[in-house]
Amino acid sequence: MININQIIRKNLLKEEKFHDLKKEIKFSFEIYHDAGGHTQQRKWRHGSENKIYDLDIIRLLKSGLDEIIYHIIDGDIKNGRRFILSRDGGDNLNLVILPEKIDSINWNLVIITVMKKEDFTVGKGQLQIYV
Repeated sequence: MININQIIRKNLLKEEKFHDLKKEIKFSFEIYHDAGGHTQQRKWRHGSENKIYDLDIIRLLKSGLDEIIYHIIDGDIKNGRRFILSRDGGDNLNLVILPEKIDSINWNLVIITVMKKEDFTVGKGQLQIYV
């Protein structure tokens, strides 16, 4: 049986690890579009009133950064296993992200697809982070 001191110690260590990791993370955005135009086509697929702009993607990533770090620390985000970052309400933007671990503090987050949908369907056991 775990006592309260062990739980507190574990959470304090996790919080300390989070702050250490956050200091080390350099978060930069590089958005590339394929030459064939597929990404531009997908961004317009919901009509002009629901177009997904690069700035929308960047804002969602920035607002989800702390949650992404926590899930990396907890081991919920694993190298090569896709997860979903979703805005809860508002424009209901969803990003399907493929994490690529470079080393313990360096990760590439490759956006596979984007969609504006309130009831976005995820795979069985797939992590979905709401921000």
